Amino acid sequence: MKKFEQALATLKQRIVEMGELAESMVSGASNALINAEPAAVPQVRASEPRLDRCQVEIDSEAIRLITVYAPVAKDLRLLLMMARINSELERIGDQAVNNCEYVELLQAEPPPKPLPELSKMSAMTLRMVHDALQAFEQEDIDKAQAVIGLDDQVDAMSAETFRNLLEHKATDPDIVTRGIGLILAAQSLERIADHATNICEEVFYLVEGEDIRHRT
Repeated sequence: MKKFEQALATLKQRIVEMGELAESMVSGASNALINAEPAAVPQVRASEPRLDRCQVEIDSEAIRLITVYAPVAKDLRLLLMMARINSELERIGDQAVNNCEYVELLQAEPPPKPLPELSKMSAMTLRMVHDALQAFEQEDIDKAQAVIGLDDQVDAMSAETFRNLLEHKATDPDIVTRGIGLILAAQSLERIADHATNICEEVFYLVEGEDIRHRT
């Protein structure tokens, strides 16, 4: 079983590395959005094929380990969790790429300056991704629960961004049209926060053996 344990540790490390790549993509897209630095956009896009390859390779290895070693209990939960986290990370990368497209939309139709809520959302979402990865690496359910607790705040910021844009419509009828990129970016950040939350729910499942998804 020592060979299996080594393979499991290696696979977990590959998930961590994939997570770091996804986190760097979120950071680059957010930097382009909030700090108006479009130079980060090509770097984010260039990372997507690598992230996609990671997903395919990790899934393949997880299936191989399940087939060859027929693990049980926590080892099986870990493999199932890593396969699901693998998917969440790929979707986080997709949302980062989407945000890059919204940055380009904002350049074509200059909006009002990014709203304060969007800047806060960006920082909190990046923090959630980072802490979710740490919770996974360290199998830390306290950190996982802290990330889950931030999800409602991100949702509220997204709603506030939309409300603020509508409130400005009275003084500038074109504000919603020109601010559509901001609305789309806020929704994308909200989805990234959802994926980070999902990762933390998987960590809880690994450590406690309890599925807390979809709980209110």
